[in-house]
Amino acid sequence: MGPAGANYWPTAEQQLILCAALARDPAAGEAWSELRRRLDFDRLDPASSRLLPLVHRNLQRLDIDDPILDRCAGLHRYHWSRNQMLFHRGATALDALRAAGVDSMLLKGAALVSAYYGDPGLRAMEDLDVWVPAGAVGRAAAALEACGWRPRYRLTPAFLRVKHAAPFGDGGGHQLDLHWHVFEECCAPGDDDDLREASVEIEFLGRPTRVLCPADQLLHACVHGARWAPVAAIRWIADAVTILRKGDVDWCRVVEQATRRRFVLRMSDALGYLHGAMAAPVPEGVVDALAARRTDRFERLERRLLAREHRLLGQLPFYWCHHLRACGGDLLAAALTFPRYLQYAWDLATLGGLPRSALRRALKRFRGAGVGTA
Repeated sequence: MGPAGANYWPTAEQQLILCAALARDPAAGEAWSELRRRLDFDRLDPASSRLLPLVHRNLQRLDIDDPILDRCAGLHRYHWSRNQMLFHRGATALDALRAAGVDSMLLKGAALVSAYYGDPGLRAMEDLDVWVPAGAVGRAAAALEACGWRPRYRLTPAFLRVKHAAPFGDGGGHQLDLHWHVFEECCAPGDDDDLREASVEIEFLGRPTRVLCPADQLLHACVHGARWAPVAAIRWIADAVTILRKGDVDWCRVVEQATRRRFVLRMSDALGYLHGAMAAPVPEGVVDALAARRTDRFERLERRLLAREHRLLGQLPFYWCHHLRACGGDLLAAALTFPRYLQYAWDLATLGGLPRSALRRALKRFRGAGVGTA
């Protein structure tokens, strides 16, 4: 495992839920028996609740009969119907992008459901994630707005330079994230070229589209999930195991992509856990190969910063890591240009508005942390 205190590693109870959802028999049945003795299902955390449809599917395969599983089946039906509405609404977005001549690719939940889970009820989703080339964001945004999607932020050139995605809403409760970079940490020109080139074509509600190849899909699931989040992101574990069990992962590509993108430590942590705790089909040689790769001080710092909550600093440590990456690890250059980065990230008209915005955000975090202010 990686840094202690990171909430993307499961608690003891969450580990049992993961085993009940993903383990092969008889381990799944044993995990469920232990869960029934020690867990209050009326007080289940959101991260664990999202896994209950998988628990239902796995235990149903073992012919386990339990009244609690009826609740799990109900959650499966809920996510199935909710995702179907989101998918049908999102399909209009793909149609609009195609009509505008914009290349697109599905990411995260929609890609995983379409290419790996198969059943929309097994994977909880909050939004639809769609990637387009960085140079086509303007046309993509116009096409989305024409069919009822509205951006939450102004997509200015400055915003596009420091962000990797932007949320859109349709006014009916559906959300879509438009990405122009796959990885939040990798936003340099050309960073997505090889990902698009290696992507594979699938069908989404009868429409041709593309998703990341299995190796890149695994990398994306692990790297995106293995970071601190307000709601524990243990769902990445189920995603990764599902990808691995489908097979066809090019392990040489996983190691090379992790090395090139400076994800060696986080992928080593994630794959070591998946192999050891979840008995996922990860070749031992892969973890050894990652361990043999040289990592620098920046990658070690980033791993620590992304693993924990920064209640008083908020997003500043994450912003600093992303900006330092963009500056090629040059500390002096990053320090000198960081104020301008924050201006763009916070959508401020001028650099002069930065101190007031920083103070307002700091006061909000202090109050949220229960720290009194004069």
